[in-house]
Amino acid sequence: MTLPTPPTCIACSIFRREIEALQTTTALDLQFRFLNSMLHMVPEQLETRLRHLIDEEKQQGRDVVLGFGDCCPQMLEFQADAGTTRTEGINCCEILLGRERYRSLRKEGAFFFLPEWARRWQEIFQKELGLTAFNAKSLMGEMHTRLIYLDTGLVPIPEQEMQEASAFTGLPWEVLPVTLEALHLNLEKAMNPRHPNE
Repeated sequence: MTLPTPPTCIACSIFRREIEALQTTTALDLQFRFLNSMLHMVPEQLETRLRHLIDEEKQQGRDVVLGFGDCCPQMLEFQADAGTTRTEGINCCEILLGRERYRSLRKEGAFFFLPEWARRWQEIFQKELGLTAFNAKSLMGEMHTRLIYLDTGLVPIPEQEMQEASAFTGLPWEVLPVTLEALHLNLEKAMNPRHPNE
């Protein structure tokens, strides 16, 4: 008897360490392919890469799970395709934290850092978002009250980078320990979607 081919999860590299950790501790029956998290800053390129990889996997007879938030305009169209599902959450932080916890912290004005983006904060804030030493404090202060580093415990806390980001934005920073439970459950749910009427 031929066993069914496990689906492929095409995921943002922001989750790479976390997913690799889950693969060693859980029974996730998924193959993974990762896309550079910086594609999030260029949605049209992310969309093109995703379409290419989805088509490639479908041609091999594999279903696809997308490990992304609402990161490009076509995301809803992708997940509407037969054999394609997606993790729940508007962005990587909600996927990792779970909906209620994420929204509660966002309501309090939190700006989140995950390990990969903490190391690249200057590239993201200055190059991609166009913030400068002259406008960062006022613009960030209008929308946010603090920086929160989501610590999954897989890499050392980048204290120097977080201190630099804090000085640049004028916002205090703190560490929030995060388990991988919400991410695991999210992936499992995307692998085994229920019919809307169930």
